[in-house]
Amino acid sequence: MAFQLGTRSVRKVGIVGSGQIGPDIALHMTKVMQPHGVPVVVVDIAEAALAAGKKRLEKKIDKGVETGAFKPDQGSAMKTNTAFTTDYAQLKCADLVIEAASEDEKIKRKIFAQVEGLVDGKAILASNSSHMEPEVIFAEAKQKGRCAVIHYFFPAERNPLAEIVPGALTDDAVTDWLMTFYEEIGKV
Repeated sequence: MAFQLGTRSVRKVGIVGSGQIGPDIALHMTKVMQPHGVPVVVVDIAEAALAAGKKRLEKKIDKGVETGAFKPDQGSAMKTNTAFTTDYAQLKCADLVIEAASEDEKIKRKIFAQVEGLVDGKAILASNSSHMEPEVIFAEAKQKGRCAVIHYFFPAERNPLAEIVPGALTDDAVTDWLMTFYEEIGKV
């Protein structure tokens, strides 16, 4: 299945980084994408970070079920819909990849070099950076037109704000789609 918006389909969402905000972004994405059959994959190089991120996501879902924010079957489906792995190859076929790793430009560039080799040429690549410009993060990207910063505000799964920051070379169509997409999935 897929989430269709305009001429773009989202068949899989990838999140790179299972530290401070990655699991919360994954929670938001699985909440809105699971009903469309779109899996969410969280990738990190550290097993401990993945275990902690999965525990955090599941705890928040359980709390949502307890408070009535989610129905029990919805909570269960969201957990099943979200995978945590060290295997970057699981990002293949992702149409949207959001990096939420350390605020280190070398690390970000290394991540995107790896991701660019795995995903389709039309996939959108984004960083959750709070202060680095797209031109810095994506300086070595092969297709800069599909790259942007999508800055979530804490807590990512509940805060309605999301900042879309295109780079000088980001295609206008990508920026417009991201703005419409984020409004469609409950962000402002």
